[in-house]
Amino acid sequence: MIICIEGNHHDSYDLIENVQNMLYSMKKQSIEYHFSHLNADSGFDVKSFLAFIEKMEMIPNIKQNKRNTKKTEQIYRYMSEYIYANRFKIEVVFAWLDTYKRILVRFEKLAVNFKSWLNIASAMINFRHIFN
Repeated sequence: MIICIEGNHHDSYDLIENVQNMLYSMKKQSIEYHFSHLNADSGFDVKSFLAFIEKMEMIPNIKQNKRNTKKTEQIYRYMSEYIYANRFKIEVVFAWLDTYKRILVRFEKLAVNFKSWLNIASAMINFRHIFN
């Protein structure tokens, strides 16, 4: 649901804007997202993003980034390890995509070309699992 961006950006580049677009698409499709969990890794542990998620009445299930903490005491924040463990399924999909060197190395500079290669690789993975 989030658009592909150029390869020279970090994961949190325009994060709030991209998630706003995703939530708008969900709202247009009548998909209820209020009080649902947003599951992400520690790379998305950004104060402004956490505040945005809470403002949208969602529950951030984001592992705390140890590199962001300057205090020695642990700040308590809700974290469901059970829900977080489901991220493994998503990471497996990324590992399947990484078997294609064209996607792994990211030769494409234009986001539209990269997205096209992602679609081709996804189709190949689906065909392999359906017809194998």
